[in-house]
Amino acid sequence: MKSLVKSALKVALPVAAVLALALPASAHHAFNMFALDQVVTMSGTVKDYQFKMPHVWIYVVSQGKAGQEEWGFECHSPNLVARKGWTVGTLKPGDKITVRMHPMKDGSKAGSVIDVTLADGRNLWNAQSISEP
Repeated sequence: MKSLVKSALKVALPVAAVLALALPASAHHAFNMFALDQVVTMSGTVKDYQFKMPHVWIYVVSQGKAGQEEWGFECHSPNLVARKGWTVGTLKPGDKITVRMHPMKDGSKAGSVIDVTLADGRNLWNAQSISEP
């Protein structure tokens, strides 16, 4: 009987661990709120840069038709963008940048970053656009 219990535990514990790890992943949002079939380029000044989990965020002030507008741009997680050369100090308030992004479907002032070009010409990649070759 003890060997049957041990055998059952050998199967049940790994299954329970996999299920427990899957719960946080299922809570993670999809990117379906972004118009992935559209690519928009805009320039502005960094207001804030948050290099923290779960996603890196860049807040930019740009000149719109009605005056200054503040936009929020979502990137991948810090560990993923760090592999592409981003660091905690990559952007600072006052930096001039150009952002290529997928805008929000609802027209709100936010987007999913494809890449960022710095004033010195360096390009920081975040994600491949599915609407571009």
